[in-house]
Amino acid sequence: MSNIKKIISLFSLSILLMSCKTQQPVVDKNDVYEVVYKNQFGGRKEKSNLIIKNYEDFNALISELNIGEEEFEKLLSIDLEKHDLLVCFLGEKTTGGYDVDIDEVKFSPKSSEVTLKEIVPEKNAMVTMSLTTPYMFVTLPKNKAIIIK
Repeated sequence: MSNIKKIISLFSLSILLMSCKTQQPVVDKNDVYEVVYKNQFGGRKEKSNLIIKNYEDFNALISELNIGEEEFEKLLSIDLEKHDLLVCFLGEKTTGGYDVDIDEVKFSPKSSEVTLKEIVPEKNAMVTMSLTTPYMFVTLPKNKAIIIK
């Protein structure tokens, strides 16, 4: 009889332990990203990523890129006191149809892990026959390490 009690107790304990829910990681509601600007022309010839943390670097970058007045007005709304700016350059491409985008962003208490996606034109697709240099601006939470994949 004592063996049956041990088995029932063990079975009950195992069910109790299996039904416990693991704690979900805490995600700050301020942990959001936003693609604030994209362009196909005027970027850098080399594939690279740049992290802008202050207005001095931001102004230097804007003067380097060929950004129109209307688009420049949109970029003035970026608050570098609250966000860091990730600028992703795809490099020079021989035709249109190329783009850079965000595949996934994972936030942890100390970092933002950004996975980029390079979009390429389909084989035999009709594309513009001009040199393009796609790039995008992404805002991320300030004071976190930015890891780019």
